Amino acid sequence: MSFWFLYDNPEKLELEKDNLDNELKFLLDSDKFSWDKIYLFSAFVRNPAGVEQVKKILEHRSLNKNTEVVIAIGTKNYFNKPSDIQEILTLSKSPENKTNFVKFICPKTINDESPINENFHIKAYCFLGSMKGKGSKIGFSIIGSSNLTKAGLEGKGELCISIRNLNLTKELIYRLSNKYISKSPHISKSPPWDQEIIEEYAREKYNKEQSRQDQDEVLQLSKENSTPVNQSEPRPGKFIKLGVLTDSVLLAKATTLVNGRDMGCFHSIQTIDEEKNDVPKNYLCLLSSTENKIFRIVEIGDHSSYQENPEGCFVTYKENVTYELSDDILEILANEKYKIISDAQDMEELRYKTLKDLEEEVKEYQEYQKMLDDPKYQKWLEKGKKKMQKMQSEITEINRILELEIAPSLMKEQIKKILQSI
Repeated sequence: MSFWFLYDNPEKLELEKDNLDNELKFLLDSDKFSWDKIYLFSAFVRNPAGVEQVKKILEHRSLNKNTEVVIAIGTKNYFNKPSDIQEILTLSKSPENKTNFVKFICPKTINDESPINENFHIKAYCFLGSMKGKGSKIGFSIIGSSNLTKAGLEGKGELCISIRNLNLTKELIYRLSNKYISKSPHISKSPPWDQEIIEEYAREKYNKEQSRQDQDEVLQLSKENSTPVNQSEPRPGKFIKLGVLTDSVLLAKATTLVNGRDMGCFHSIQTIDEEKNDVPKNYLCLLSSTENKIFRIVEIGDHSSYQENPEGCFVTYKENVTYELSDDILEILANEKYKIISDAQDMEELRYKTLKDLEEEVKEYQEYQKMLDDPKYQKWLEKGKKKMQKMQSEITEINRILELEIAPSLMKEQIKKILQSI
């Protein structure tokens, strides 16, 4: 299905092919319009398309220093990347903005206790202002399924209605304000997106088995932000020596814990205290097996204990890299920055960056080995060797001809034939 818009004006009552990007371009015509209020409510946002659209609006000439801009980006299904939310937060505070009044909120409804509300799913874009040169007040609203994403802006299976009506736009802005940004003491106001909420959202997103890259990007962007709250890298993991688990009951329980999940599990004799960060959840750790000298760089998951075995607990993990201490791996570990890993003792702290660097180097090495072992690569390599051998043979033949005392024309003809065969 293509992208469709339904217009309410007499000239455009029928469904027409159009998209949100074109509608916003029309509304941002600084020769025609001047805006007093702009509301951008979108459940989902994606960089670069969505973030760039916000930037265009905040820096556009159709705004003035008193224009009120409200940006509401939700957290439904943890779709939005924390780093994209971070970029919009930075944009909302940019000195390049044409207005001094930007509210960037994390929408929540009256009874929400948590600052993160997973139910916000609204897509509405409201413009309230006046016609330039005429002074008459105008209101435009766009309501539909289009989010601030590439698909939402450019159009893939979206349906929207475009309303040119001052009273309806005022009513829509009033209702959105009353529900999400009311200043009434009896109604819970949606908190502004700030560094603390973004980092909480990143942790929640991470806990739902999203990419660790989200956390890294937020931490990196918070370092670049002019007023960062937390500039530290993720907490260090630990070096954990694993014994051989032979207890059949424990093995059965470990199997139950990870059943149907792409995770591993080990049983610790001691009770590992998550809150004290003995083995912090969601961070990298290095596991060493005493049975076969296999090493794993893993992301630690849930911790579980059983009443009949209160002294110990199970710890789940998601495997990132597995390797044996081969000569090649030992060569990587010979780097001075990995000395702490080479000499690590049980439960010793290992810096997150050190583990991540090692993970990347081991992955790169394993990818290289995988390429070398690929039959297609071996076939291509063998074909290249044969071609090189043939070329070497032809070069030898050319050198032999050059040494012969024959007419230049005949020599040229023979060399030409050899070159054509290469």
